[in-house]
Amino acid sequence: MRGFARRRPDVAVCVLRFANILGPAADSPLASYFSLPVLPTVFGYDPRLQFVHEDDVIEVLRIGSHEPRRATLNSGTFNIAGDGVLLLSQCARRLGRPTVPLLLHAVTWAGSLVRTLGMTDFSPEQIRLLTHGRVVATDQMRETLGFTPKYSTAETFTDFVRGRGPGLLPPETVARAVDRIAALPVPGGSHLPTQSAN
Repeated sequence: MRGFARRRPDVAVCVLRFANILGPAADSPLASYFSLPVLPTVFGYDPRLQFVHEDDVIEVLRIGSHEPRRATLNSGTFNIAGDGVLLLSQCARRLGRPTVPLLLHAVTWAGSLVRTLGMTDFSPEQIRLLTHGRVVATDQMRETLGFTPKYSTAETFTDFVRGRGPGLLPPETVARAVDRIAALPVPGGSHLPTQSAN
């Protein structure tokens, strides 16, 4: 794209880089992951995630493909995501799905297994996302493209959960169990850090 944009300055090139797309009808590797009855996670990591709603994706594609509105420009590269972030642990609680923390090598093996069984796409990129997360700056999306998503990251995830139905456990039960585990003493006399997040 960059080469084309340099060779053809007369053509407006709009590159949209989307955060993970979710919503009631979303069919993506991350949506499949969140649909598993138990969520495998990478031990010691609680990645920060950002989402964009499927309706916002359609709207920003419409904006990017038409003449720009006054005081905006639809040429350039834009990160597209809803406001805010959620931790993977918060997502699991809101879904009512228990997590199983595994060492990175075990997650890689489990990913190969569920991919082979056709349950979800557990690619190396997906494993990196579930280890380190991904959060992007969206200033250019607002200031240059002139687009503000209708849904925040949290609202996008809430709409996704509403479309999927409850998990194995009510979210409150998962939250209480996680809090009890976090309150257990750790060798050395301290407690695990607690993070009550819904």
